[in-house]
Amino acid sequence: MKYVKAMYATMAIIIFVILVSEYVLNSAYSAIAAWICTMLFLLGTIFFVNARYYLRKEDRS
Repeated sequence: MKYVKAMYATMAIIIFVILVSEYVLNSAYSAIAAWICTMLFLLGTIFFVNARYYLRKEDRS
């Protein structure tokens, strides 16, 4: 369950970065925000792959 929470937290951080970039910084740093969102997406993908591997390994035991 902790992997699902980590994926949800990553998604929430992505939304937060987008909102800050658009509304607080008036899109001045949108390229940096896009890179941050891309890296967070990759991090979330790693959490997902890790969770699938871990859960599949746990089912075999």
